[in-house]
Amino acid sequence: MKINRFNRARVLTTAELDALHAHLPGPHAVLASLLRLAGARVSEGLQLRWKYVTPSSIVLIAPTVKGKTKTRAIPLHPLLAEELDAWKLVVNPTNSEQWVFPGRHAATHMTRRGFDHALRKAIEELGLQGTSTHSFRRSFLTSCSQNGVPLRNIQSISGHSNLQVLANYIEVSDSDKSACVLAGA
Repeated sequence: MKINRFNRARVLTTAELDALHAHLPGPHAVLASLLRLAGARVSEGLQLRWKYVTPSSIVLIAPTVKGKTKTRAIPLHPLLAEELDAWKLVVNPTNSEQWVFPGRHAATHMTRRGFDHALRKAIEELGLQGTSTHSFRRSFLTSCSQNGVPLRNIQSISGHSNLQVLANYIEVSDSDKSACVLAGA
């Protein structure tokens, strides 16, 4: 568990993710949904422009992803599509170059610090120690794995360079370990 920015971010349950979403203010809640339902990194979400949100996917272009080498398209979860459609009505972008999560000034996007501040306040109110911006990504990847999604499929969404790196993100519970032992020959 993450303590004072050390170790891994906590993997959250669906109920914890829902509670966290409910405690976050408008734009921060929408960004949290994007991170939760697309498994994106916070930097990828913050740098998203409306032209990369299509009716069926979110396109994370190479300059905005870790490593800055590969563009990847993530299918759009229906709940996220609804939330982004509603959010678009609020921000009312005048062109597709505008940020999905605009900052205080017209030419900037929301800052990582701004999102982190709102998130930390909600975490404290809910008592979710060990949670960070990366908890959304780890929770998404762990949930996919626990629901039987093949690792290679998860890797194509997460953008990890190899399965070894992806495996470090996925939390294995004690009950999963027990089930593994019982399933063995």
